[in-house]
Amino acid sequence: MKLKVQRITEAGAATEMAVSKHILSLSEDLTCSICQSLFVEPVRLDCEHNFCKSCIQKCWGKQRQAVSCPECQQLLPRRSFTSNRVLANLCEKTRQLELKVEEEHGEKLDGDTEREQCLCEKHGEKLILFCENDEILICASCLDSPPHLAHRFLTLPVAVERYKDQLKLSLDSMEKEKKTQSEFKQQQQREISELEQLTGSLEQDISAQFAKIHQYLEEKEKHLIEELRKQKEEDLQPMEENLRRIEEELTSLEGKIANLCVDIEQQDSVSFLKELKRLRESYLDKGEDGEDDEGSEDVEIPEFPTEKYAGFRDPFLYPVWKAMKRITSPVSASPTLVSTTERRQLVLSEQRSSVKISKTMLVSNNLERFSETLCSLGAQGHTSGRHYWEVEVGDKTDWEVGVARESGNRKADLTLGPEHDYWALRLRNGDGYGALESPLVPLTPRVNPRNIGVFLDYEGGQVSFYDADDMSVLHTFTDTFTEKLFPYFRSAL
Repeated sequence: MKLKVQRITEAGAATEMAVSKHILSLSEDLTCSICQSLFVEPVRLDCEHNFCKSCIQKCWGKQRQAVSCPECQQLLPRRSFTSNRVLANLCEKTRQLELKVEEEHGEKLDGDTEREQCLCEKHGEKLILFCENDEILICASCLDSPPHLAHRFLTLPVAVERYKDQLKLSLDSMEKEKKTQSEFKQQQQREISELEQLTGSLEQDISAQFAKIHQYLEEKEKHLIEELRKQKEEDLQPMEENLRRIEEELTSLEGKIANLCVDIEQQDSVSFLKELKRLRESYLDKGEDGEDDEGSEDVEIPEFPTEKYAGFRDPFLYPVWKAMKRITSPVSASPTLVSTTERRQLVLSEQRSSVKISKTMLVSNNLERFSETLCSLGAQGHTSGRHYWEVEVGDKTDWEVGVARESGNRKADLTLGPEHDYWALRLRNGDGYGALESPLVPLTPRVNPRNIGVFLDYEGGQVSFYDADDMSVLHTFTDTFTEKLFPYFRSAL
């Protein structure tokens, strides 16, 4: 029986809930778009939209002509409307249904509760319009109040649509910005990935290079120690053999001394004299001349040859360091130079690794020669690989050092720079160091370098310059190389 009653109760509750939903749905269809409440004296405009009579009158205010529909914004030729009796009857029936539900349940429908929350705080009336000037919701009484005189107003649906459209434009702009930022993010992630790959590759290269050095040093250390021990064994063997002979002789002498002491100290004079001949034969050594041997002053003590160990003393690391050049990559080498100046000859050293200027005038017009400046190029160019060489500039106050493309201009007064096929450093007036880029990049080395190291990584697109004495980096060019590159050098008179 209880179960049956419970089911009946639940069924009734479900029915009541369904009724409430129908009432709310009906109320929404019969709501004035201005006051957001059930129509009161609904009137229909020429555009077929319906409003409360008082709402449309307050909305139009004192306007006499050119009024418009608050909902569709259609211009109307005159302030006219007609009563909508059918709609008024539906609204009245809906109100009665709402009252009946409230009386039966003792509470208001949710729609009414929400409407109460949309009341003007000053007048307690429904918020029916949106003031564009102040950007606030107002009620009908607010229309004629001083704060809102001569302001522009919108109905709630129109205001919602207009400002939603504005926010949608902002949303579109934000979406575009989001897309841009996403592209920046991907680009930055690619840069980070490339950095990780580059540094990872460099780390492996560094480890590999030092592994070769460690292996070489360990092998050299092992070899030097083995050579030292071998030399030690060679010199130690005769010394230890002589030591054993000395120890044996010393033991024999100690025995003889002990026996002689006993014989000398015996008390019986007769016995001592009877044994004198034996004692003399036993303890007194005779030389070749029959005289007693006075000792062993002529015994030779083997000594080790100290000069054999000079190679194991300082500076033994220096030849090791020089030999390490064979395992470094790239190996430092002085470039072989060629004479390439027309007006004055650059005389090369026998090794063709240094130049001096001659006053002899040349008249040939070789395409490989520089027509205006005192310059020289390396005899060997490079189209691949990594290469390193050093140029001694010493105390010269005016020079240029770098690399040049094979097709670079040599017939006019040179303008140097990557865009002119030259990647070089220069010194002017003894203290004006600079990298020949556009514009010139001033350089401030800690000390004036006397030797310039040049490193070319053809595939890596890198030309770096160093103070070869401490290997501090002076400047680095990055580019893409497609032609043969030659070492380049220029010096003033």
